[in-house]
Amino acid sequence: MSKYYLILFVLTGLPLSFVQAQTPAPTQPATTTALAPLTTDKAPQLAPDDGDRSILGISPGKMGLPTSISGAKGKLKNMVESTGVPTSMSAAKGKLTKATDGVTSSLSATGQSAGDALGLGKSGGLSDLFNTDLGDLGLKVKEFKKKRSERRKKAKTAKTEYEGLPMIKAYTKIGSGDRTVVEEFYVLKNYQAPSPYVREVFWYDLKGGRVSSSAIKEKEGIYLLHGPYKRYQNGELMEEGYYYAGTKDGRWEKYDAKFMLLDKTRWHHGFPADSRITYYDSTHTKIKEVIPIEYGKVKGQYLAFYENGLPAEEGKYENDQKVGRWTDYYPTTAVGRRRKRLTQYARDGWDTAFEPYVISEWDDRGKATYERPKDKAVAEEEADN
Repeated sequence: MSKYYLILFVLTGLPLSFVQAQTPAPTQPATTTALAPLTTDKAPQLAPDDGDRSILGISPGKMGLPTSISGAKGKLKNMVESTGVPTSMSAAKGKLTKATDGVTSSLSATGQSAGDALGLGKSGGLSDLFNTDLGDLGLKVKEFKKKRSERRKKAKTAKTEYEGLPMIKAYTKIGSGDRTVVEEFYVLKNYQAPSPYVREVFWYDLKGGRVSSSAIKEKEGIYLLHGPYKRYQNGELMEEGYYYAGTKDGRWEKYDAKFMLLDKTRWHHGFPADSRITYYDSTHTKIKEVIPIEYGKVKGQYLAFYENGLPAEEGKYENDQKVGRWTDYYPTTAVGRRRKRLTQYARDGWDTAFEPYVISEWDDRGKATYERPKDKAVAEEEADN
């Protein structure tokens, strides 16, 4: 392809096929001048115009088009400069400086500095803007690396400890076939006494190979549940939650066989998470009263304690009302808690007309001092409770 066509294609934008189609065939053999050998000191030159190369019958020279590479370069430079685009780094720098000076002059006329306009303060300028952005970028990179490191450390720690206490993994398997129940859980690596205020403590019996919540008589072979817990039946997840030193903690959920949510509760170290708890001391180590709250209503197990940690009263609430049997205890005893009084309340929280009554009373030595006569109605009611 002739370099003339290439130059015309660049400068005019006409398709090469159109340019070649409009060029008449030469009437006589064209003279050919070979290109000078390529050297490192001098670029090759175009062959001289023989008067026969033309477009639409007009020679490139008469059209005002360059007939050499240097001419094409000069014309292209003039075209670029006519658009106002700088053709060198020094020209670009000068143009940017001129534009910046113009912006600064305009802001000065309004009494506002470039730093104020860009939110950098009175002493800020464009350079401050770039420096600030770069500084913020560096801080963000450091913050990202720090968070990533913390996430990795947390993920690694989650398999070996829960809330700062080391744990080890265990499991149980009961039954066979469709009735197979598998429990996956963690236990405390080192035994520690459970909270004396929590009524239900869960632990793993190593000898029996099962999870229990009965009273702990001796700590040999006893491992308190601590950390994640999951229960499967026939391979389907049925229940999951967390334990803290033998007590329920965090979010607990129950599912049906199709993994549909049936129930969810939140706990904190053995008590409902929304419970109102009062203490005898400012360090919150001696609990005085636990009022269970669920969805804004008083519902669940109520507990009251003496200052020595022994139970004073316990029972259940439903719809802000006492229900079922409530028990009062003596403050001191040498053999553990001892009942003082047993009181009967309504079966549910909607029976507001029910009149509570005392069923039994005992002295501090455990001897009965009062027994309510048991007629048929009372006997049936007590049997239901």
